Amino acid sequence: MLQSMTGFGRAEKNTNNQQIVVEIKSVNSKGFDLRMKISPRYASQEMMLRKLINDSLLRGKIDLLVSVDTTDENEHSINQQAFSNYYKSITTLADSVKINEGDLLNTILRLPGVVEQNNDKIDAEQWRTVLETIQEAISALCLYRAEEGAATALDIQKRLKQISILLEAVDPAENERIDKIKARLMSSLEQIELKGKVDENRLEQEMIYYLDKFDLNEEKMRLKQHCEYFVEEMQQDVMSKGKKLNFILQEMGREINTLGSKANSADIQRLVIQMKNEADKIKEQLANIL
Repeated sequence: MLQSMTGFGRAEKNTNNQQIVVEIKSVNSKGFDLRMKISPRYASQEMMLRKLINDSLLRGKIDLLVSVDTTDENEHSINQQAFSNYYKSITTLADSVKINEGDLLNTILRLPGVVEQNNDKIDAEQWRTVLETIQEAISALCLYRAEEGAATALDIQKRLKQISILLEAVDPAENERIDKIKARLMSSLEQIELKGKVDENRLEQEMIYYLDKFDLNEEKMRLKQHCEYFVEEMQQDVMSKGKKLNFILQEMGREINTLGSKANSADIQRLVIQMKNEADKIKEQLANIL
């Protein structure tokens, strides 16, 4: 069935020295657009994560947030050289302007480069836990997408059925339309007093040619086939099918437009307008389908 591009997933894990929270959300987009916010410790894993999410979600504008809080005593260290340099500069400045030095310890610890994160090496076990949490969040997002896609599929099926009902209603209107066209042509001939002065066989051939230009059977058959093909594609066990369904809908739109241009009937035109309305609503739904 269908999958939406909109969704949200969240996962959380707590270990002895880590609290991991992952949130991932997705909205519709023509391509794959990923923005990540992740702990600097795991920045080296960005390309691997990008491939994992691309393979799993395929398309959409995606935001990934990975928050990792750790109680590891070795997580941070003090850059003693930077601390010493800051201390000397601040005390020298304080002496020169004759001001109180204040709480230098807390002040210097907040300055850039004093407290460093030990992220040169990634602990394999910790990263495995982070990755598992990310995958759980992705699975939650996929479930959300599937549920929303199922609801969208029901709405599209309802609108396709309505188009089919409107298409069936064209038949009686078309038969009445042909009779009216014939009567109008004969009336025109009588008005210009040519009815008894023309070759009846040639007149019949010309009328057949003229009426054939207004025949709607070919368009009706193709529109019916496109509707059936659309339903078949919706039921295919393929994750991404939004673009293909859009192509089929475009072909449906062409046949509906041709019906309208050849209608020459107010009743058929009203049916065509209703079909266009249903097709436009399907197009809006497909904009959010993977």
